[in-house]
Amino acid sequence: MVLPADVYDREDLTRFLADYGAALGAGDLDGVADRFGFPSLLVAADRSVLVTDPETVLDSHRERLAAYRADDLVAAVPELRTVEEVTDELLWAGVRWSYRDENAAEGAADEVRYLLRRSRDGFEVCVIVPLRS
Repeated sequence: MVLPADVYDREDLTRFLADYGAALGAGDLDGVADRFGFPSLLVAADRSVLVTDPETVLDSHRERLAAYRADDLVAAVPELRTVEEVTDELLWAGVRWSYRDENAAEGAADEVRYLLRRSRDGFEVCVIVPLRS
């Protein structure tokens, strides 16, 4: 997959996901929340959650990150699988997350699609759609 050079820089997207993953792996909920634009939307099979502020992001991630910690998983490694340009400012990114222990062994994985908006600092999450866990 190649991103159009004149619109989105693949390195910026890869860096954004790596930084997001570092925040997830470290359990840095404030760092996770910093990567969201507000309002955002979490769309799951059984519900949709309007994410209007950083506290909602914290609430939506807190339990899952605690479960990863309980399983001794300390890193969240993104694999960018798909990118679809929606507009000059928006793109869908399909990401496989590998959650790993201190020996880099995968203990869990999931796939997520993100609607991302280009921002001054790179990207911000607008919509999260978990595909499978």
